[in-house]
Amino acid sequence: MNSSIFLRPSRGVFIGRILGIELYLDPSWFIMLALLILSLISSFARGSDAAHSELVTWAMGIGGALFFFLSILLHELGHSVVSQRCGIPVPRITLLFVGGVAEISREPDTPQAELKIALGGPAVSVGLIGLYTGVWVLFGRFGWDAAADVALWLAMANAALVLFNMIPGYPLDGGRLLRAVLWAHSGNLRRATYVSSRIGIGLSWLLIAWGLYALTYLQQWGALPLFFVAMFLKSAAQSGYSNVLEREMLGGLSARDLMTAPPAALPDSLPLNIAADDYFLRTHQDTLPVCNAAGDFLGFLRLQSLFEIPRPRWPYASVGDLDPGCFVQALEAAPDEPANRVSRRVLAAAPDPLAVVDDGKLVGMITPQDLQRAISVRMLLEN
Repeated sequence: MNSSIFLRPSRGVFIGRILGIELYLDPSWFIMLALLILSLISSFARGSDAAHSELVTWAMGIGGALFFFLSILLHELGHSVVSQRCGIPVPRITLLFVGGVAEISREPDTPQAELKIALGGPAVSVGLIGLYTGVWVLFGRFGWDAAADVALWLAMANAALVLFNMIPGYPLDGGRLLRAVLWAHSGNLRRATYVSSRIGIGLSWLLIAWGLYALTYLQQWGALPLFFVAMFLKSAAQSGYSNVLEREMLGGLSARDLMTAPPAALPDSLPLNIAADDYFLRTHQDTLPVCNAAGDFLGFLRLQSLFEIPRPRWPYASVGDLDPGCFVQALEAAPDEPANRVSRRVLAAAPDPLAVVDDGKLVGMITPQDLQRAISVRMLLEN
């Protein structure tokens, strides 16, 4: 599956860069790798027609698992290469417990671009099915039974990957294909995303129901990963619609339209006792901006940072006397920067606000609540 940047997982372990795309392994991937290796070892030991030594069986399990995840990586690279050719950068690909995520930087501009990107991954997987099938036939003729068994399993695993991904529920590839078709027919991206995401959420509930049945009545503990897959799909489907809604509602707005006036800034020369009594207590804020004598924005100061200096010394110490590490180096935006671009940094800055800075001076702040308020108001006026 491929996903937008709004679904960005933790970056995990950096393993390299291909075509300018950073590659990461999420910590959950190592768990899945171990489980898959053990499962394949057991499967090859039971299902092979030829008798293999324990060492060969372990090699088959490890090789099969690694080539399977290589197949997933190539699938995501298929999405990524097409996305970049459509003018949409892909900063990173992350392999997760549930598969892989190619994080496109923004939504496609046209249904045609969406269709091409969605087909890029399955096209690679179909090619891999043909490749692994050919390897299976070739190795079988040479009598390399162990390698042939692994190649056959990889062909079937990639076929299963294609079939599952073609289910028409967002964010699966089939869901993105459906969205592209609906978008092209209606011209309404939001409506197309709503329909495909509802199907994706329905699919996630079906997976949860099947997982419960398999665990409760069939005693199949192998169904447990279904819950992780289902929860990921449900979250991704919901986020996908929210992202498109945000894109439409914030279109034409700038950071200036979203920001609220900052509370009174703390001068860096202000004694700590006055900062506590006349600023933090009066504003009921636990994070306040700090400026120097020239009015330049220095960052945010959290209330608890005041306690880096013993309380009896507060009248004799100023805000500027605090360790520089006490100041939160805020993410910033210019007042005229488009709201759609700013929104990503607002979410990245949370729980701290995003600072709106003009020529070094703090002119406003934006919180996730400010974003939600702007979206809600525009939705009400739209109706």
